[in-house]
Amino acid sequence: MRSIFSTVQSLVRPSAKPVLFSRPAINVAEQTLEVVGQVQIPLCLSVADLQAMPGYDWVRLTSNTCEGNAQKAQKKGYRGVLLREIVLKAGLKSDDPKGWKRAYVVARASDGYVALFSWNELINTDVGDAVLVMYRQHSHGQTELGEHLSLVSGSDRHSGARQVKWLRSIELCSIFG
Repeated sequence: MRSIFSTVQSLVRPSAKPVLFSRPAINVAEQTLEVVGQVQIPLCLSVADLQAMPGYDWVRLTSNTCEGNAQKAQKKGYRGVLLREIVLKAGLKSDDPKGWKRAYVVARASDGYVALFSWNELINTDVGDAVLVMYRQHSHGQTELGEHLSLVSGSDRHSGARQVKWLRSIELCSIFG
């Protein structure tokens, strides 16, 4: 009589070798970022275009919060362009001089994930000083192009909520407009 353990074990350890799928090579230099919506100048920015804009570095100290051991902390950083600089380059398409007060920015990933920023938040608070469209990662003393364009919001208390991997587009919108 077979036990449940031997049945589970046979499911976990199949006799056939697993099929390995090759991961397609990703070249961040070939990716583009669209800036669309209520903009004066729609943009399609390559990594080279982003690198030609003023670049900023953002570095944070990461540690295992469970252990709280500062000696195990690592520097993790990004290089990119401030989101507000990209939005200013595209400009808001509005006849209303107060249109910027009602503007907001939607960052969209290729998988449908979105992050939302108000224009006032980007221009008038410290949050705007740490929202980067990231094209380069710094870690462990190495600097290399990232796997994909991303958006990071460095001043958020919970960083994951508005971190957009595989950034595809930035959409400028306006309430009542």
